[in-house]
Amino acid sequence: MRTLSPYGAGWRWIRSLIVVCGLYLPALAQRGMSLQELLDTLEAYFDRAQLADLRTQLPLGAPYEIWSWDVGDFSGDRYPDLALTVLIPQERQRRTHFYAFVDQDGFLLNVAQFPVPYLGTPLEVGVAIGDTLCTVSQKLRHGVWKIRRYRYWQGNFTLWEERTLQTLGGQSSEQGRNYATLEQWYRLFRPDGSFEKERRSIVLPAYPRRHRVVGTYTIDATCATVDYVPRGAYYWNGPEDASFQIRAAYDERFLYLALWVTDDELITGRCDTCAADMVRLWFATVQSSAPSPPKRSRKSAPSTTLSWSHSSISLRLGNFAEQAPQLTFHSQQWQELAHSGLWRQTKALVIRRPIGYAVKLRIPLALLQVPPDSVGTSVVALRFTAEVIDVDNEFRPEEVSIVCTSSDFRPEDPNTYGDLLLLPAGQWYGESRNVLAEALLNELLLLGF
Repeated sequence: MRTLSPYGAGWRWIRSLIVVCGLYLPALAQRGMSLQELLDTLEAYFDRAQLADLRTQLPLGAPYEIWSWDVGDFSGDRYPDLALTVLIPQERQRRTHFYAFVDQDGFLLNVAQFPVPYLGTPLEVGVAIGDTLCTVSQKLRHGVWKIRRYRYWQGNFTLWEERTLQTLGGQSSEQGRNYATLEQWYRLFRPDGSFEKERRSIVLPAYPRRHRVVGTYTIDATCATVDYVPRGAYYWNGPEDASFQIRAAYDERFLYLALWVTDDELITGRCDTCAADMVRLWFATVQSSAPSPPKRSRKSAPSTTLSWSHSSISLRLGNFAEQAPQLTFHSQQWQELAHSGLWRQTKALVIRRPIGYAVKLRIPLALLQVPPDSVGTSVVALRFTAEVIDVDNEFRPEEVSIVCTSSDFRPEDPNTYGDLLLLPAGQWYGESRNVLAEALLNELLLLGF
């Protein structure tokens, strides 16, 4: 049974489809289509030689049914591609199998295949193709749907973004991540579908230093829209006025950050307290879990509340000549950290660019209270925010714009921070399947490697 239009749809259409499916799934016929019925329909999009390729790449031996399919372009070559879900009735598990095919030099090539579970009916798993993306929707539980969108590019079938939509009690919310732009967001919808609340932030992955990032994984995050100007948006004139790109890496001792800032009017400040362009980095770490007082009921146990420690590093640019950059560190544990000598290991380099400047920072991980035994062995998540303070007129310091990696950043609220992930070697932020990897491995084995 075809669940979506031939060439897919935008996110609003998918959201409407999920609501409709949730209401009317029990009334739909519980039957898929046969392969021959699908091939007869696909003759409008592919020639018979390509359809013969399709038959040989679908399950062989066991009978199966096609429950959802769509035709469109998710490889960017303007030729139609195909996505479908297959149900094998002989399997005892409640799951369908997702298949994705691209038109590769006149052949239909299978570029992805993985199982997708369902709860009550295979219709709870749907596919759609639109905006050069292949969408797979899946019902997780009552009122909760998961949407994952993929793109095929240069031999890689890559997870582009994923969203979780929840509709309970007449209120809808959405959580999402875009692995191509490194954005994450939370949206709360009104009954009419408009936004009641929206929060956006950046998830910055940090890979081991000198570790080569392969495939289509993104390593740079860019803040260049008004969504990331939580203060002074009235004075912000666009990405040419102030914006930045940021990247992170680490080794066993240090965190390395690089920022490339676009700024059409550099103000370095004539004195230490004068208004000037600056860079500020914020970190929030869990200090302790303090038990809160129990309720009066005898059966209630005391709950725990997280106590957060906030620290920041401020960087004044200097004048790119004899005046060096000036670093300032603020922390609730300043007294004990001041005696440790860690702060003196922090280094900064500022370089003038044709339009703006570049900043490179080296920060001891111990200064950020990162456990040394976890570095490089497991994923370490830090609450992190980077701010670029843009002053265009030193005589009007109130006319300042702040470009930030969080849309509603407040230093005292850890929930408004973004995330910095220290990923061990071999782990990536996102998913990517290389179509030629298995064939290459077989060739190497045949050659004796």
